[in-house]
Amino acid sequence: MNSPASSIMESEPRSRPGTPTWEIAELYPTQGRWTECDYLALDTNRLIEFNRGVLEFLPMTTPLHQAISQYLFLTLREFLLGTDRGEVFLAPLRTRTIEDVIREPDVVYAAKGRIVDRRAPLPQADLVMEVVSEGSENRRRDEVVKRAEYAAAGIAEYWIVDYDQKTMTVLELEGDTYRVHGECRPGARADSVLLPGFTVDVTACFDAGEGK
Repeated sequence: MNSPASSIMESEPRSRPGTPTWEIAELYPTQGRWTECDYLALDTNRLIEFNRGVLEFLPMTTPLHQAISQYLFLTLREFLLGTDRGEVFLAPLRTRTIEDVIREPDVVYAAKGRIVDRRAPLPQADLVMEVVSEGSENRRRDEVVKRAEYAAAGIAEYWIVDYDQKTMTVLELEGDTYRVHGECRPGARADSVLLPGFTVDVTACFDAGEGK
């Protein structure tokens, strides 16, 4: 039988000022056991991706990252204005890729007719752009993991925009893998295969990131 003292100790919260709120964490599924419904019910402004029952927390963006993403988004939106080709969106926008995986691309284009339910995650992307965040783990996610995943999902075109390396790489889907259509540096213009006529001035894009 528990003593009064032990009962009091068991009822006391385990979290203390300066520690994580463990009791709240226990209200949620453990990593690996999240369902898509659990994930979609999250109400947060954090960029969180869903990967087969695991939540992956993306780094908070910086003004540099935001400015480059916005430049790409606005350039593509201007190109699409007055056409009937589709829509472009800026993160956050939950986008389905392969089975049981939902990502948050920085910029995503969906061709006309792609969106059926405008209250649900985007069911399929036609072109995505990722601005590489600092750190080896983030670089690997965009250059290796997502490259393979987006190809498996059948996304026709994938742009990897790397400010640190000063490169803008356009990947074109060929079969079930990507081939490099162009790897552009400042002074050049990156161009799309999927959207003929759409180009991005690499220098202007990176200048925008620097606030120039």
